[in-house]
Amino acid sequence: MKINFRILQSEDIESYRQVRLACLKNHPDQFGTTYEEEANTNPLKFETILSTNNSHDFMFGAFDDKMLIGICGFIQQTRIKTSHLGEIVQMYVDPSYAGKGIGSQILKLAVDKAFENKKIDQVLLSVVYSNEKAVSTYKKLGFAEYGKLENYFKQGGGSWSQLFMALRRNKKHKIRNKKVQSLKIESLSL
Repeated sequence: MKINFRILQSEDIESYRQVRLACLKNHPDQFGTTYEEEANTNPLKFETILSTNNSHDFMFGAFDDKMLIGICGFIQQTRIKTSHLGEIVQMYVDPSYAGKGIGSQILKLAVDKAFENKKIDQVLLSVVYSNEKAVSTYKKLGFAEYGKLENYFKQGGGSWSQLFMALRRNKKHKIRNKKVQSLKIESLSL
């Protein structure tokens, strides 16, 4: 199996929407947005970004042949005092492809692309605290915990804590020394 990675474009909007809604429907406790909220939103935030080819905000896709199986987005802060920050968002890989390194690879590519922007000093992300596999992956890639907020998400009778993590540009060099593949890599053979 050969998985290809690339930045999504306007022609990928429908595939992106299907994957985004599937992850929200099938894993409602892992994301801050609900399926119902996104299903009734047109266009989705990243659909607008994909149609404008914004150079600072992007969404990587992982493809098995032509089927989109994973996504990982990045959004740069727009305020002057925080424009050195950006956030990894909507990280998801179809569960039938779990354990094959696709999530790590798509995240590495997104981080590499984010740090190509010389303004970016830190890449942030947040993850549901109980998602131990994701937390472990982020830590292996150099992300460090900087906070945890109990009851960050609440719905019905349940609540979830959120973990906040950051990767500084100087830590990224540590990742590169571990032979992280750069953006020139377009595929991963499994």
